[in-house]
Parts: sequence; structure tokens; C-alpha cells
Amino acid sequence: MKLLSINLARSLWFCPMQELNPRGKSLYHIIPYLIDKYKFKVFPSEKEVPDENKGIKFEDGEFLTSTNELISINLTIYTDGLVADSRYSTNESDTFLTDLLINLHRDFSFPHFELVIRRIGYVSQLYVSNDKSLELMNQKLKKISEYLSNNVKGFGEILFELGGISFWPDQTNIIKPFTFTFERVLNVAFSENRYYSAAPLQTEKHLELLDMLEGILSE
Repeated sequence: MKLLSINLARSLWFCPMQELNPRGKSLYHIIPYLIDKYKFKVFPSEKEVPDENKGIKFEDGEFLTSTNELISINLTIYTDGLVADSRYSTNESDTFLTDLLINLHRDFSFPHFELVIRRIGYVSQLYVSNDKSLELMNQKLKKISEYLSNNVKGFGEILFELGGISFWPDQTNIIKPFTFTFERVLNVAFSENRYYSAAPLQTEKHLELLDMLEGILSE
């Protein structure tokens, strides 16, 4: 698979915010600190009442990566954790959250994040391309699309091809990761072989999985 672009590299760090701020310190003086340090261009106003469902959002910030590249970063603070979004990699989204919480520990005496973070999750969204369509990788799949193309009536001559593959986590779990999907990009010609994929993985693991999927389909 050839990576075309990273649509989202999201890191989700779950922790009870009461434990991150155990003495109930006022957080309003921290907002200017975050704005100044990470150059957020969109941030909550002093009069804004936080919505626990939507979270407290800081958007269009700047963060210097481990390779000295300046990237755009978004931060959302929820009652049960923190979410960092970038379009670079989940590794750098993690690095941003680490930097943020270490600074809050140093400058505002918050507990060290390693003591309060309960679990970490990821959402990776990628656009990729391939030299072959899904069906050319595995000719057995073409039988289904040919049957549909020959038997669907009422639309004139219409071509079907395999549109995507998805793997779901057990839906009976109370806490579950996101679904892994690999599907054609909407409104793009089949011949372009452009695909969108989402996975509950770190960016590099997501790319590894797509290469694994390509290999399995090609067997």
C-alpha cells in the first residue's frame, strides 16, 4: 500500500480528571498558559460554560516534533481523559500529551501523568492507493461482483466491484475499540484504486496491518 495522506492520528489518554486535579484547583489560569505555550488559535472563552459531552476544545495549535518539524495539534479535555489530534502520527500525538502533562506537573504541581493514566487508545485514518483493485488481488472475489453486475436490474449497465472490508470488535463489550475498515474512497473511479482506512491502532501499526491485508488478499 502507498500512503497518500494521514487524515487523523488521534491519541486518547483515559484518566479521571479529578485525579489529575485532585485538589480541585481552578483551571482558568491554565487556559492562557496552554494558549501561549502551544499557540492555539481556537480556545474556550472565559465566559464559556464547559460541555462535558463536547469537551473543552483547543484547536490549531503548534507542536515541535521529535524530528524538529512543526505540526498542527488539537486538544480536547473531557471529564474522563484527554484527546490529542494531529495529521502527522499517533506517536507525535502521544508525545504532545506527554509534553503537556509533564509541563502541568512541573509548573502547576499536577500529579505525574504515569500515576493517573488508566489506559490509552488510538484512532488512525489513512488514505492509501494500490496498484491493483481488491478483486485483482484475489480473483475469487470477482465472482460476486460479476454476479451483481449481471443480475441487478433497473439501472442500465452498471459495474460492481468489492467496495471494502471491515473487522468489528465484540459489540457486547461495554468498552470497545473502533472498527477496522478498508474501503474505496467515495465518488472516485474504480480505476484510481484509492482507499480510505480507519483503525484503532497507532499509525505505524495501521500501515503494517494494511500491508498484511494486501499480502493475504494476494495469496
